[in-house]
Amino acid sequence: MRACVVHNTLNSVGGGERVCLAVIEALKELGYEVTLLTVEPTEWSTVEKMMDVKRIVRPDKEENIFPFKVRLFGIYMRLLTFLKLLQKSKWDLVVNTHGDVLPISSDIIYMHYPTFALLREVPVNIKYSKSLFWRLYFAPYEKIEGALSKRLRYKILLTNSEYSAKVIRKYIGADAKVIYPPVNVEDFLRISSKTDREDTVILCGRFSPEKNYELALEIAQELPGVKFKIIGASSGKVSEAYYNKLRSLIKGRRLRNVFLLRNVSRAAQLSLYSKAKVFLHTMIGEHFGIAIVEAMAAGLIPVVHKSGGPWNDITLRGKFGFGFSSKSEAVNMIEEALSRYNRMRKSVIKRANRFSQKEFKEKFKTVVGQLHP
Repeated sequence: MRACVVHNTLNSVGGGERVCLAVIEALKELGYEVTLLTVEPTEWSTVEKMMDVKRIVRPDKEENIFPFKVRLFGIYMRLLTFLKLLQKSKWDLVVNTHGDVLPISSDIIYMHYPTFALLREVPVNIKYSKSLFWRLYFAPYEKIEGALSKRLRYKILLTNSEYSAKVIRKYIGADAKVIYPPVNVEDFLRISSKTDREDTVILCGRFSPEKNYELALEIAQELPGVKFKIIGASSGKVSEAYYNKLRSLIKGRRLRNVFLLRNVSRAAQLSLYSKAKVFLHTMIGEHFGIAIVEAMAAGLIPVVHKSGGPWNDITLRGKFGFGFSSKSEAVNMIEEALSRYNRMRKSVIKRANRFSQKEFKEKFKTVVGQLHP
């Protein structure tokens, strides 16, 4: 049996790429010969380094639209993957893991979120709303995807959270089955038993405007006795500009309890997590939130914005963490999380186990079995 996994690029190394690699691994375990179809060649050494896992299962073959790395028109390049799918009769199973709506059918689509609906749902700190240039850049894609979504063709539609499923239902009129993304919880679980911790709050994610780290600085100003450590990847002009903006804000407000940590190693990240008690997530409308699950596995209590997957799916609306809608509420919830740390830690760690890579693969294999018993 031959399978094709469609993903625009693995080189961005984010949550979607983890899904793609887990799908490849699951299909190979089922005995499929797997072809990965991408826009650009995969830089496997970089992907393996960034993923920081012991072993990445590669596909048997890889086909690319272009033989070189594509640096322009990224969201439009995703749509070109359909050109290779014109040969879809070559494969017994086609799985689209980047989730864009393509003008050709797939057997399984894992739609992380309908990207064309971004500005309609939570237009907060999103690049495509920042200027007239970015709005004009995004507008054609928005219209193309919106039109294609009206004739979306698939056998099984998957998504990453109940939150995303609701948005898919609203804009596409389709019901998507939720299979939570795979999270490499094992490394973080190893440090979960560390009990010698400080009143430290961790934030983690790339330095990018939608992460809303400005709010974290405002919260830190209200809690001078608590350390706030923002761990983030920084690459590219937008990321660099945002990092420098945060540095200026910290200096201007004389915040001695906020630390920006750029491009730290996994070992350093684990060390920081092992000494902290709380994980703060300030992004509004996050679709899922892999970083939150990792922190929970390490024994940190999550405090998240009351929106998106972090609130609805991961913490189950406050059962396994705390939520906030305002700065003052976030301050109160962090204080509550610190005071209740010892009582909540074990249940939070147990919750994180529900999002492991093993769980993802088993559920995905069940879905494949529905098509090819």
